[in-house]
Amino acid sequence: MIDLSRLDLNGPEAPVERIETAQPLQLATTRYQNWRETSGYLPVGITVGRPRFVRYDYVSLSALAPHELMKGQFKGIDNIAIERKVYFERLRVYEAEILAALEELAHKYPEVPACLMCFEAVAEKGEECHRRWYAEWAGQRYGWDIPELAPPAGTGPARPKRPKPPEAPTLF
Repeated sequence: MIDLSRLDLNGPEAPVERIETAQPLQLATTRYQNWRETSGYLPVGITVGRPRFVRYDYVSLSALAPHELMKGQFKGIDNIAIERKVYFERLRVYEAEILAALEELAHKYPEVPACLMCFEAVAEKGEECHRRWYAEWAGQRYGWDIPELAPPAGTGPARPKRPKPPEAPTLF
Protein backbone atom coordinates (compact mmCIF):
# COMPACT_ATOMS: atom_id res chain seq x y z
CA MET A 1 0.00 0.00 0.00
CA ILE A 2 1.28 3.42 -0.90
CA ASP A 3 1.04 6.27 1.61
CA LEU A 4 0.41 9.21 -0.70
CA SER A 5 -0.09 11.60 2.22
CA ARG A 6 3.68 11.99 2.56
CA LEU A 7 4.09 13.19 -1.03
CA ASP A 8 4.61 16.89 -1.68
CA LEU A 9 2.30 17.17 -4.67
CA ASN A 10 2.92 20.90 -5.08
CA GLY A 11 6.71 20.82 -4.86
CA PRO A 12 9.32 19.67 -7.37
CA GLU A 13 9.79 16.00 -8.22
CA ALA A 14 12.04 14.21 -5.78
CA PRO A 15 15.35 13.15 -7.30
CA VAL A 16 15.77 9.46 -8.02
CA GLU A 17 18.67 7.92 -6.09
CA ARG A 18 21.04 5.99 -8.37
CA ILE A 19 21.96 2.39 -7.59
CA GLU A 20 23.61 -0.17 -9.83
CA THR A 21 21.32 -3.06 -10.74
CA ALA A 22 21.84 -5.29 -13.75
CA GLN A 23 19.05 -5.19 -16.29
CA PRO A 24 17.53 -8.69 -16.21
CA LEU A 25 16.32 -8.57 -19.82
CA GLN A 26 16.24 -6.19 -22.73
CA LEU A 27 13.21 -3.90 -22.50
CA ALA A 28 11.42 -1.54 -24.86
CA THR A 29 8.04 0.17 -24.77
CA THR A 30 5.15 0.69 -27.18
CA ARG A 31 1.38 0.96 -27.20
CA TYR A 32 -0.87 -2.07 -27.50
CA GLN A 33 -1.96 -1.06 -31.01
CA ASN A 34 1.65 -0.93 -32.27
CA TRP A 35 2.97 -4.28 -31.03
CA ARG A 36 3.50 -6.86 -33.76
CA GLU A 37 4.45 -10.51 -33.39
CA THR A 38 7.20 -9.94 -35.96
CA SER A 39 8.88 -7.45 -33.58
CA GLY A 40 10.51 -10.32 -31.67
CA TYR A 41 9.49 -8.79 -28.33
CA LEU A 42 7.44 -10.52 -25.65
CA PRO A 43 4.30 -8.38 -25.20
CA VAL A 44 3.91 -7.26 -21.57
CA GLY A 45 0.84 -5.28 -20.54
CA ILE A 46 1.33 -2.81 -17.72
CA THR A 47 -2.19 -1.44 -17.45
CA VAL A 48 -4.87 -1.80 -14.79
CA GLY A 49 -7.37 -3.40 -17.17
CA ARG A 50 -7.22 -5.53 -20.27
CA PRO A 51 -7.87 -3.69 -23.52
CA ARG A 52 -10.92 -5.08 -25.33
CA PHE A 53 -9.41 -4.53 -28.77
CA VAL A 54 -6.31 -6.68 -28.17
CA ARG A 55 -6.66 -10.06 -29.88
CA TYR A 56 -3.23 -11.44 -29.01
CA ASP A 57 -1.97 -13.02 -25.79
CA TYR A 58 0.35 -11.02 -23.59
CA VAL A 59 1.90 -11.26 -20.15
CA SER A 60 0.56 -8.87 -17.51
CA LEU A 61 2.90 -7.11 -15.11
CA SER A 62 0.49 -5.49 -12.66
CA ALA A 63 3.18 -3.96 -10.43
CA LEU A 64 3.93 -1.43 -13.20
CA ALA A 65 0.26 -0.52 -13.71
CA PRO A 66 -0.76 2.93 -12.41
CA HIS A 67 -3.38 1.65 -9.93
CA GLU A 68 -3.39 4.82 -7.80
CA LEU A 69 -4.22 6.98 -10.82
CA MET A 70 -7.27 4.88 -11.66
CA LYS A 71 -9.10 5.11 -8.33
CA GLY A 72 -9.60 7.30 -5.29
CA GLN A 73 -8.58 10.92 -5.18
CA PHE A 74 -6.46 10.73 -8.35
CA LYS A 75 -9.00 9.06 -10.64
CA GLY A 76 -9.58 11.33 -13.62
CA ILE A 77 -6.92 13.83 -12.56
CA ASP A 78 -5.53 15.87 -15.43
CA ASN A 79 -2.24 17.10 -13.99
CA ILE A 80 0.86 15.43 -15.44
CA ALA A 81 3.19 16.72 -12.70
CA ILE A 82 1.07 15.16 -9.95
CA GLU A 83 0.49 11.96 -11.94
CA ARG A 84 4.27 11.54 -12.35
CA LYS A 85 4.89 12.02 -8.62
CA VAL A 86 2.22 9.49 -7.70
CA TYR A 87 3.54 6.96 -10.24
CA PHE A 88 7.17 7.47 -9.22
CA GLU A 89 6.10 6.79 -5.62
CA ARG A 90 4.53 3.52 -6.83
CA LEU A 91 7.85 2.60 -8.46
CA ARG A 92 9.75 3.39 -5.28
CA VAL A 93 7.40 1.40 -3.02
CA TYR A 94 7.06 -1.62 -5.34
CA GLU A 95 10.63 -1.59 -6.64
CA ALA A 96 11.52 -5.05 -5.27
CA GLU A 97 8.31 -6.59 -6.66
CA ILE A 98 8.91 -4.99 -10.08
CA LEU A 99 12.51 -6.23 -10.22
CA ALA A 100 11.41 -9.72 -9.16
CA ALA A 101 8.74 -9.78 -11.87
CA LEU A 102 11.28 -8.71 -14.51
CA GLU A 103 13.70 -11.41 -13.26
CA GLU A 104 10.89 -13.96 -13.52
CA LEU A 105 10.19 -12.91 -17.12
CA ALA A 106 13.89 -13.22 -17.93
CA HIS A 107 13.96 -16.78 -16.53
CA LYS A 108 10.68 -17.81 -18.11
CA TYR A 109 11.55 -16.34 -21.54
CA PRO A 110 15.35 -16.49 -21.79
CA GLU A 111 16.94 -14.53 -24.61
CA VAL A 112 13.61 -12.84 -25.46
CA PRO A 113 13.36 -9.07 -25.04
CA ALA A 114 10.17 -7.71 -23.50
CA CYS A 115 8.02 -4.81 -24.60
CA LEU A 116 6.11 -2.90 -21.89
CA MET A 117 2.77 -1.73 -23.28
CA CYS A 118 -0.01 0.68 -22.40
CA PHE A 119 -2.50 2.76 -24.38
CA GLU A 120 -0.98 6.19 -25.04
CA ALA A 121 0.25 7.25 -28.47
CA VAL A 122 3.68 8.50 -27.43
CA ALA A 123 5.41 8.28 -30.81
CA GLU A 124 2.41 9.33 -32.87
CA LYS A 125 0.95 12.14 -30.76
CA GLY A 126 3.60 12.88 -28.12
CA GLU A 127 1.29 11.86 -25.27
CA GLU A 128 2.67 11.44 -21.75
CA CYS A 129 2.44 7.93 -20.34
CA HIS A 130 3.52 5.73 -17.45
CA ARG A 131 5.45 3.27 -19.64
CA ARG A 132 7.81 6.08 -20.65
CA TRP A 133 7.90 7.34 -17.05
CA TYR A 134 9.08 3.89 -15.99
CA ALA A 135 11.73 3.95 -18.71
CA GLU A 136 12.88 7.36 -17.47
CA TRP A 137 12.83 6.27 -13.82
CA ALA A 138 14.73 3.02 -14.53
CA GLY A 139 17.27 5.04 -16.50
CA GLN A 140 17.83 7.39 -13.56
CA ARG A 141 17.69 4.66 -10.91
CA TYR A 142 19.64 1.85 -12.59
CA GLY A 143 21.18 3.34 -15.73
CA TRP A 144 18.97 1.19 -17.99
CA ASP A 145 18.17 2.21 -21.54
CA ILE A 146 14.54 1.40 -22.44
CA PRO A 147 13.67 2.79 -25.88
CA GLU A 148 10.24 3.39 -27.37
CA LEU A 149 9.76 1.17 -30.41
CA ALA A 150 9.02 2.99 -33.63
CA PRO A 151 5.42 2.52 -34.76
CA PRO A 152 5.10 -0.05 -37.52
CA ALA A 153 4.30 1.20 -40.98
CA GLY A 154 0.67 2.07 -41.37
CA THR A 155 0.06 2.98 -37.74
CA GLY A 156 0.79 6.69 -37.95
CA PRO A 157 -1.66 9.35 -36.92
CA ALA A 158 -4.94 9.40 -38.76
CA ARG A 159 -5.27 11.91 -41.54
CA PRO A 160 -7.33 14.91 -40.59
CA LYS A 161 -10.82 14.94 -41.98
CA ARG A 162 -11.46 17.28 -44.84
CA PRO A 163 -13.59 20.20 -43.88
CA LYS A 164 -17.10 20.04 -45.24
CA PRO A 165 -17.91 22.65 -47.85
CA PRO A 166 -20.26 25.30 -46.57
CA GLU A 167 -23.89 24.60 -47.29
CA ALA A 168 -25.47 26.68 -50.00
CA PRO A 169 -27.81 29.32 -48.63
CA THR A 170 -31.47 28.62 -49.03
CA LEU A 171 -34.34 30.97 -49.69
CA PHE A 172 -36.51 29.42 -47.03
